[in-house]
Amino acid sequence: MSGFELGGLNKNSTIAAQRRRGEGKQNRFDTPEFREANRITLDVTYMLEAPGAGSIAMEKIESLIPEVLKAREMLRRGEGDIYDRGVLMTGWQNLPVDLTKEHLENIQSVAQALSTEVDAFVSLGIGGSYLGIDATFRALTHTYFNQLTRAERGGSPEIYFLGQNMDPDYFRDTLDMLRGKRVGINVISKSGTTTETAIAFRIMRKMMEESFGAHADQLILVTTDKEKGALRTLADEKGYRTFEVPDDVGGRFSVLSDVGLVGLAMAHIDITEFVAGFHAMREISSENDFWKNPALVHAAMRHAAWCAGKKIEVVASNSTGLYWVARWMEQLFPESEGHEGHGMWVSPSLYSEKLHANGQMVQQGERNIMETFLALREHDNRVSIPRTDNNLDGLDFLVKREMDMNHVNQMVVEGPAYAHYQGGVPNMTIEIPQRNAFNLGQLYYMMEESVSVSGYLLGHNPFVQPGVEAYKRAMFALVGKPGFEQEAQQMESQLKTMKRIRV
Repeated sequence: MSGFELGGLNKNSTIAAQRRRGEGKQNRFDTPEFREANRITLDVTYMLEAPGAGSIAMEKIESLIPEVLKAREMLRRGEGDIYDRGVLMTGWQNLPVDLTKEHLENIQSVAQALSTEVDAFVSLGIGGSYLGIDATFRALTHTYFNQLTRAERGGSPEIYFLGQNMDPDYFRDTLDMLRGKRVGINVISKSGTTTETAIAFRIMRKMMEESFGAHADQLILVTTDKEKGALRTLADEKGYRTFEVPDDVGGRFSVLSDVGLVGLAMAHIDITEFVAGFHAMREISSENDFWKNPALVHAAMRHAAWCAGKKIEVVASNSTGLYWVARWMEQLFPESEGHEGHGMWVSPSLYSEKLHANGQMVQQGERNIMETFLALREHDNRVSIPRTDNNLDGLDFLVKREMDMNHVNQMVVEGPAYAHYQGGVPNMTIEIPQRNAFNLGQLYYMMEESVSVSGYLLGHNPFVQPGVEAYKRAMFALVGKPGFEQEAQQMESQLKTMKRIRV
């Protein structure tokens, strides 16, 4: 029996883009034509006056405008509750202009050199040291990137992620993919003591030293504090090549720093174009006219929704690549807003898949939901729908109307947006023209600006996460980490007073 053929299909444009990047060919992102064709837009038509309880009136948005503009100005001036241990945490605002050409070229040079040495590259990190890299990588590359040939990957090694969870099966399965290959790693941790990442690094470092001997030190990159911490100490002792975690940029805001750029360069993502996207949205976000500033409109709409009783934000995309960006937002907003009983839970969804899983809840469940669509307007590839002899599925009308999968996939946003609005779910659509690094840079900066303004509107610091420490202390106490004896005793004492109920 002969193999499966891809009759009638053009070559995969995602692979073609990867090949071009590997050859050093760039998009013309510095031209007015490119920027006009790649301007992100925010459609808030369905956010206002949704039927039923919890409707948001235009008057509410208008009343918020002075407060939103004041918050933006305070953010620019570094005023208010936006410090962490005495450090002003707004360095992310200036990364698009502070990153020098020389610094980007150094990252690209190190990545290129290591890329030629290894077959597989593993990024070790959790939270902000993982999600931004993973989201950007998946949004811009082939769904089955590691199964392609090296040439189809644009010369990039295979890309893997570890240290983002404690599942031993996941860890072991990933190691199977590395067996027999030349492996490079980048461990990302400001302190070097983050449990999940530190354990992963311990294991990987041991295996690499056993596999590659003294040369392992040249295959290990470290992204950490510039002066102190366990990883900095080890890197200095071993002579690892290092990159810096900025003091004034929190993890969930760090994708444009060394934290994100090194891993993206290893995947041959154009980090220069990525920076240009951030820079473009930074300029747009400096607009003083509220209705011309998508970041401020986004912040105001979400805040009005929260005030109207919306507790869950479904962030849905019609692109499997952009679904991972929704997962990045799943950290950015809840970790920044989840203080003192405030904030909305972000639920990432891929449509139309999730429409068959929880669409009933969105349409007719409790009206505590708002929705944000990440709508990719132009996919890399077009897939036509063939005519059949008997039209048993009733879909020949699509062929007659010359509608392909791409047309139908656009309706995956437009149809639910209308239906859910009519069902009492206010929603907005962020329209992303194409899959490229420039557009992701724009989107990330827009979201970072929005959630920062949200902190002012909610009345708390969006750049700290004290609640995260609670799980860490409990876990350390349970595993008997030195220094947590008092917490362990308190937990043991409290648990003794609780009746364990198991069914």
